[in-house]
Amino acid sequence: MIALRLPGVLWPAKYRAFAVKFPRSLLWGRILIGIVSAIVWVVMYRAASESDEWQWTKPLIVVGVPVAFGLVYYYGVHYLALRASAALLLMLAKLMVDAADLSVSPLRLFITVLAYFWVIAAIWMTVAPHHIRDLIGWATVDDRRCRYLCSWGLVLGVVLVFLGIFVY
Repeated sequence: MIALRLPGVLWPAKYRAFAVKFPRSLLWGRILIGIVSAIVWVVMYRAASESDEWQWTKPLIVVGVPVAFGLVYYYGVHYLALRASAALLLMLAKLMVDAADLSVSPLRLFITVLAYFWVIAAIWMTVAPHHIRDLIGWATVDDRRCRYLCSWGLVLGVVLVFLGIFVY
């Protein structure tokens, strides 16, 4: 989160230009969907390897995930970057909830609530990507607003790092 918001604080004009182009960026969409597919492939294959009764699914996983990736790569080009980002947000939210469940601190609810907000954001990004495109346009309308909103994201990132180091 810090790495994504710091350029918006330091170089808002360049960040605004990138952010406005991002929702329809085919290059970033294909990179992100490749990362998502690789993660899904590894997780599903590993899950099938851990149980003897699911061994029959391993060939389906080895062939099916790359085929699904290829179909999305070629045919799912509209707002692919946003939809791939939504998939990554869902994966990160699951990791956050799993990590928070292991903690006994009452601050784990902060992480859990944030993860559920990310799930809602991911659903919104997938269902109505044009709304997110418009929201990005509103948030990056000028340097002052871009810097202000990125500063809040930077503060949230610092809080998450602090919680990760000292609470979890």
